[in-house]
This record gives sequence, structure tokens and C-alpha cells, in this order.
Amino acid sequence: MPVKLGIVLPTFYGGAYEDNDPTLPRLTEFAQRVEAMGFDGLWVIDHLVVAPPIYRTAWLEPLTVLSAVAAVTERVKIGTSILVTPIRTPSILAKTLGTMDYLSNGRVIFGAGVGWWDQEFKVSGVPKSERGARTEETVEIVNKLLSGPNISYEGAFWQFKDITIEPLPAQAKIPVWFAGGSAAGHADTVYSPRVERVLRRIARIGDGWISRAVTNRELMKQDWEHLTQYAKEYGRDPKDITFAHINIVFLSSEDDTEKKEARERLSKISNMPFEDVEADYMIGTKAETLARLDELVDIGVRYFVLWPTGFDYELLEWLESTVLRRYESVA
Repeated sequence: MPVKLGIVLPTFYGGAYEDNDPTLPRLTEFAQRVEAMGFDGLWVIDHLVVAPPIYRTAWLEPLTVLSAVAAVTERVKIGTSILVTPIRTPSILAKTLGTMDYLSNGRVIFGAGVGWWDQEFKVSGVPKSERGARTEETVEIVNKLLSGPNISYEGAFWQFKDITIEPLPAQAKIPVWFAGGSAAGHADTVYSPRVERVLRRIARIGDGWISRAVTNRELMKQDWEHLTQYAKEYGRDPKDITFAHINIVFLSSEDDTEKKEARERLSKISNMPFEDVEADYMIGTKAETLARLDELVDIGVRYFVLWPTGFDYELLEWLESTVLRRYESVA
């Protein structure tokens, strides 16, 4: 089976990255090129407010953007990587996702995550301490409301009886891919109770796992091994869970000038030290990038969500000519 590649739309806006300018004409042209080149999906990032601990820019509202590019494409999946789920109202989210899937003829992937930036929870009136439980309940409600008429639910945060939301999605079920997992240098390792809860949630109700960029790929491998074991415990076939990975890609040569450009460009997006960015993300030569992709495929990744640092058509051409063909058939 092939390893699939999706591309993150460069929807970051303003702040230190004012030159990106994600206008509707630029986004639609980029989306159409991605589809024409044979990539599998178009993906968007979500932050309600600017998140300066890591990012120095803002993003356009993700579901609005996906609706726009769905109108100018026909085949590519449209997905969130990820949607900060606990700050959203489940019924409104179900209505939105169901409508998007109906209009796009069954192309939506709901990438869900618990979020991390304190201010997003404060401005939404949601206690951050409830983010995991609210995410799980929201996903359960969305799935139920989009499954048919007269739905009832009794949860910790939401309760309702005999509710019908239409239109139903074109797909029998919108796939839900969860983010999360271990992070090197943090308490969140595969051995922590929090990460175990995350992995068990994915194993129980997830259709995919979007693993994050981490320096230590061994942690990612361990997470996947635990996740597959948990899936078996719940009576599920691990093959029914897509192992995905999201990462920034920036190609440079060994030339000092290009390395400086990479440093400057990434510094406009992230407040992280460049050494950490370089270690976690795919920043390097074509050979180095292929080596990192190969390593992740060997671990088990079967879907890459690759994130250009702008409207980088040269990167798209290289990914299409080299990476797509490299992984056309993987055991």
C-alpha cells in the first residue's frame, strides 16, 4: 500500500510573518496545485488566538478555509491537524462538519486535539483541566449526531434527548484522527498516566493518530506499539487506525546563506530556539529529509501531513517527483 501525503495550507497570517499573505486567490491556487499533483489531502492548523509561547503568528479560521478550498477541488481530502476540540460546542461542530462533508462529497477528516494554550481556554470559558474529558465527549456527540435522527446523550458536560441534525455527512462516518503522545524532555512520556489516557482514547474511538514532531523517534515508536496493544485490548484491529505524522518541511543546502534563510524564516513562525526547531522538524538537505521520512516509515507512519513554511511550489514539485513516488508501495 502507498504512504499518502497531505499538505498543510499556509494559512498563517500577520504578526512576524506578514509577508505570507494567505489571500483567497493564493489559497485556492495552492489547493488546486496540490490536488493536480496527486497529493491526498489539504490540511489546516487551528489556533483561536495568537499563541506566543511557541508561535509568532496567527492562523485563519480552519473550517472556513477548508470550506473555501473544498469548493475549488474535487478529490483531495480536507482535514484539520488539529482542531482545538474542547473549546467548541459539539452540536454546532457536528452541524458544520456534516455540512462540509455533504458539500465536499465525503472528503472531511476531523483531526481532534485537546489544545494547550491557556488563553484559548480562558477566552472560551472552558476550564483547561477539563480539556481531555471534553474532547472525548465532544467527539462522541459529533459521531452520534451525525449517525442518524433522534439522538439522545447523557454526559458530564452535555445532555439532550431526541435531537436530529441534518444533513448527514456523505461518508458513513467522518474519520476522527486524534493528536497527542509523548514528548522528549517533558513529563509526558509513554510511561505517564496522561499519555496512556491519550493513547487509550485513540485506540478506543480514533480512526487515526496524528503523531507530533519529536526529536526522539524512539518515543513515537513506543507510543505506536502501546496504541496498537490497547486497540487489541478493545477488540479492534490496529490496521483500522491510520498512523499519521505532521511535520514542517524546509529544504536547504549546506550553504551558510541557505541555513541563515531557514533560521530567519522559521523564526518568523516559531518562538522556539532554532536548535530545537531544527531537531524536531524536517529542516535540511533533500537527502537528510528523505532519511528522516524513511525512518518514520520504518516505524510505521503511513500518512504524512507536511507543512511548508509558505506558498512553496518548489517544495511541492520535489515532494511530488521524489517522495510520492518513493512510497508508492510500502509493505
